[in-house]
Amino acid sequence: MVDFSVYDTRTLLGVIRDDELMRPPSSYWLDLCFGTVVNFTDEYIDFSKLTDSRKLAPLVVPTAQGRPIYSAAERLTRVKPAYVKPKDPVTASRMIRRVAGFGELADPIPKTPQQRYDSTIADILSQHRRSIERRWEWMAAKAVIDGKVTLEDEAYPEVLVDFERDATHTVTLGAGSRWNDAGVSIVESLQVFINRVRRAAFGGPVTRLTVGTDVWDVMRKNEEVRELLNTNYRQNTGADLKMGLREGVEAEYVGRLSENLEVWVYSDYYEATDGTITPFMSSKDVVLTGRNVMGVKAFGAIQDVEANFQALAIYPKMWNEQDPSVTFVMSQSAPLMVPVNPNNTLKATVLA
Repeated sequence: MVDFSVYDTRTLLGVIRDDELMRPPSSYWLDLCFGTVVNFTDEYIDFSKLTDSRKLAPLVVPTAQGRPIYSAAERLTRVKPAYVKPKDPVTASRMIRRVAGFGELADPIPKTPQQRYDSTIADILSQHRRSIERRWEWMAAKAVIDGKVTLEDEAYPEVLVDFERDATHTVTLGAGSRWNDAGVSIVESLQVFINRVRRAAFGGPVTRLTVGTDVWDVMRKNEEVRELLNTNYRQNTGADLKMGLREGVEAEYVGRLSENLEVWVYSDYYEATDGTITPFMSSKDVVLTGRNVMGVKAFGAIQDVEANFQALAIYPKMWNEQDPSVTFVMSQSAPLMVPVNPNNTLKATVLA
């Protein structure tokens, strides 16, 4: 092992970018709301917002002096992002014997120890990248769905990052008003939510409705929703939904409820630290989002001398230990997904 190359950061980054061993994890929430990347050169992530108003321009007679109306108050928030650094060993014994994977067991020509070494490094980096990207997606989902993120793990004390979404944008419908209750209008309920987001400070128009699987089962059987698809007046509603069988993928487009409101069915999940399979979003929830969320994928500086404290999305490194002989591979990231305008989102629990 001591004769094997310890690859530099540039080589390791190339392996991460070119790896195609497995498809990347779902990035539905990242793709939906977090289109900008900002790197910070210190350990803190700062974000600010200017308050706005809807003041009318004051009326004056033409000969009067102009009146000032500009005022701006800036709110600055500073957050120290959580740090992730998966680390795995590559031992000398793994390079000597045949191993499962990489097609080696089906290959009549055994791989050399160097080939096994290279393949193992690539596989570890691939697993690191996928786990880190899944953590990014988890942060993005929590920020959009709940308007806040609770960072906590075995080696990380609990920290709440609250993006201060309006409390009325987290809704739980009670008995008699749920979408599967008799006499409840799903369309009217949705319109209330849409109006609330549209009129909120730093809110805006809603362009997508993301629904859990249980909610979709109720919606596609609902007579009012089905009536929107009536060909006699469908052109006036803009509704066009696929009411049949779904493919069952993590996030599936099923049509529109209006010209400007897409509908997606969402069912992705992750494995928690204790092994529990956990959905990113409840199957009984709906989430409304618009283009004004303006989410940012923010990355703090890498706390590593060899990284020169650069702000990178992922910083991989490897090094040798001499006794016992082992190579360690580690990937580091300091992420935080920030919805700049969280009031352009709303979550509602619409089923019991």
